[in-house]
Amino acid sequence: MIFKINNWIKLALGLSLMFSVFSFSAMAQDKPLDAKSQTSLIKALKDVVSKNAFDEKKSAMVAQKWDARKDLAGKTKTQVINLLFEDVKSVITDSGIQYQISSIFSMYKQMPDSQFAGQTESQMGSSSKPEAVEQLTNITYPFHPYVGENELVAKLPGTKDIEAGKAEDRKNRIAGFDAALKANNKLNADQKAFVRSNYDQLIKITDKITEDAMDKNFPTEKWVMEGLDKIYSAKFTLKELNDLIQFFDTEKDSPVLKYIRQTQLEQIITGNGGKLDYTAADQAEYDKFVATPLGKKWFAAFITDTKAYAQNKNRAAQSIPDADGFAIYEPANLNKLFNKFIAENYKK
Repeated sequence: MIFKINNWIKLALGLSLMFSVFSFSAMAQDKPLDAKSQTSLIKALKDVVSKNAFDEKKSAMVAQKWDARKDLAGKTKTQVINLLFEDVKSVITDSGIQYQISSIFSMYKQMPDSQFAGQTESQMGSSSKPEAVEQLTNITYPFHPYVGENELVAKLPGTKDIEAGKAEDRKNRIAGFDAALKANNKLNADQKAFVRSNYDQLIKITDKITEDAMDKNFPTEKWVMEGLDKIYSAKFTLKELNDLIQFFDTEKDSPVLKYIRQTQLEQIITGNGGKLDYTAADQAEYDKFVATPLGKKWFAAFITDTKAYAQNKNRAAQSIPDADGFAIYEPANLNKLFNKFIAENYKK
């Protein structure tokens, strides 16, 4: 990526001198932040990441990591910023973007703590609708059931039926490899034996081919982000957006969002040997919220409308030739893969 100095860096450079006058007083008052000041600081830093990461998914992943932190209480502003930047680096690996975000974070370290103390929960939200839409999208996106399914399943213990299914899939895959290899008239017996001895590696290669095709042609999580942005913009007033931002941003660990995600993914969680993780109090908060007109309207937008948006995108993508990448399993394509594998790896 070509590194460019954007408006945020210009702002940081332009304000650095101004905030330098606060440096000694800021250091002197770099005491543990109170809860409201910390919330205000994190909200501001989320905006910095969102505007500089150039990747909505990664911005949301950073925000999710920050929201999951339990170690910020009692920390000074500098300590909070340093911990949050570690999460940035774990998600955003581009050194240029890291430098850009780090430069702006450094500016925030120089600001007096009092800069954040006056921003209370009642001030959460935005003065413009596009900004409010972006803010609400970033808050709710990580909890949508179409987001992070693969990562969720990978963390679950699985079941005997699932393991049996994996074994059956491998058996069928190898049977297909054998049938293709039998028809291959370009490889000799020793080369075919070499191919057979590397079936596990070839399975990984074919998996990568199909995964890359799916990621390219069926970017479901991107569609969810787009859908939320469009639907929130079309269906909610600025006041409604700010009310929702305040509700979700001020909830402790967002029990409503966590409850919705857990229940929407119930079959996937329990079907893969996991257990649902919500309390009766979480459900009560959810029931109370969706009983309100705004809660009911938001739930329909978040689940029903956004799923429909992604599904429409999915149907359109299915018209792309070999959109899922499964054509690799056709005998002719497998033999092209086998021949290439031999040319690159086989030695007499």
